[in-house]
Amino acid sequence: MRLPCSLLILACVLLTVTWTARAEIGATEAESGSQMENAAAGQPDTPHVEPGVSPRSNTPSEDPDSVHEEAGSQDTAAAKPPARVLTLEDAINLALEANRSILDAKDRVESARLSMVSAESEFELKLFPDASAGVTGGDDERTEESLGAGIAIQKKLAVGTVLTVQPNLEKDADTYRSSVDSTVSQPLLRGLSREFNLALVQGTEFDARTSQRSLYLTRVNTVISTVGAVYSVIGQREFVRLNRESASRLEGHAEAARVKEKFGLATPIDVYRAEIQMKQAEDSLATAREAYEDALDNLRLILALPIEEEIDVTAPLEYSIVRMDEPEALEMAFRNRVELRQAWDAVKDAERRSRVAKHRILPELNVVLSLSPFGESRDFEESLQMDNYFWGINLTSTTDLARTAERAAYDQSMLEVQSAYRNMTLRRDEVAREVKSALRNLIKAEQRIEIQKEQTRQSEGKLKLAQVKFKHGLADNFDLIEAEEELRRAQTNLISVVIDYIVGIYVFRASIGTLLEQPAEL
Repeated sequence: MRLPCSLLILACVLLTVTWTARAEIGATEAESGSQMENAAAGQPDTPHVEPGVSPRSNTPSEDPDSVHEEAGSQDTAAAKPPARVLTLEDAINLALEANRSILDAKDRVESARLSMVSAESEFELKLFPDASAGVTGGDDERTEESLGAGIAIQKKLAVGTVLTVQPNLEKDADTYRSSVDSTVSQPLLRGLSREFNLALVQGTEFDARTSQRSLYLTRVNTVISTVGAVYSVIGQREFVRLNRESASRLEGHAEAARVKEKFGLATPIDVYRAEIQMKQAEDSLATAREAYEDALDNLRLILALPIEEEIDVTAPLEYSIVRMDEPEALEMAFRNRVELRQAWDAVKDAERRSRVAKHRILPELNVVLSLSPFGESRDFEESLQMDNYFWGINLTSTTDLARTAERAAYDQSMLEVQSAYRNMTLRRDEVAREVKSALRNLIKAEQRIEIQKEQTRQSEGKLKLAQVKFKHGLADNFDLIEAEEELRRAQTNLISVVIDYIVGIYVFRASIGTLLEQPAEL
């Protein structure tokens, strides 16, 4: 049976149109198709993570365009100065020098030192100059002038003894009087305790140790924050790249769908589906660019840099698997963590203050010894001979016999001791929880890395298959768009979990007390 001539002509026309459409579609998808094939073949577009191997080079400028242009900067009218590029080490060192929280902690250390100097000054050799000048008169309308000068030299000892020597010289009318007053005052009940007399000094020493430990912990937390902020910038920059590449591929898909629709090889729903997904990808790209700028701003705040300064960072996405048993990690934490030493120091200080409060219940009873040679004469030189003297021994006391306030203060101090012990055990449990949590997070992140690597490989294969089927008209673009979305999600998740693992290593080192070297005074 022969076909009519008209049917043969129609078949030729359809064949010609089909080949023309496929040629146009192939030209439209050339760029996006090569990107997909590279992804399916395992090229660098897809992060591939192995222990100690970077999934992608993280140099500040991965493309001819600057990172800030990739992040959505639209200001091309005015030339911008080159961005300040910081490595991870640079960022950490800068944060340790300039972070505002660290500077505040250093000020608290200095304030504690000054308080200690003030407390210790009570036991210094002290000089108290004394001078007087005046005029006296009475009913007889006579007036007399008086002049006097002296200096008191005083020293307090740790056992409560107060030594005072005070040379004096006075002139009253026509008489000169010179003397050297010497006294020794010794508390008999309270003052015999060195701990009681040095209570203020020991309290300021405890405050100084506390401020030093607080400074160290602030430095540790700042390092963790800096590492997190740097890798947040790295991650957001990678997300911008992935979303930009995905948006470019989806734009090619949408154009291909429009060309196919012209030749009847695709339906309007295919075009709508491709364009909707393309717009969603563009929206995701804009969101990623905004998150990238937010991450840079957060890093600037941590580094105390001007918010308008252009900066960029580079950090390796390399890591080594951490292997440590939980008992070993806990033992290191209990040995190294500054918080545990602070908690134990707080217990000892609470016990000290309780002993001081108990000692303060004793009544005040002092013995005062005095010796004062003196001379008095109309002749100045004769008055300096100080041929006369007097001495004295006195007992002085002033006290509340009930000692109600002192006893209540002692009872309160015992409660503080109990609270300090509870806080120490609580702090130990918190340290153990932090170590175990950090270890679990590392193990979980390691497992997630393997899962995301496998999902990325599967998504690459699915995308390539969908792209080939769509290109040859064997399927609509639903599978293609779905595979594209799954690949972008898998790549994003892989980068996120790698960053989580790297930051988690720093957190784990902090939890066992080995992130920063500890000063000897801690």
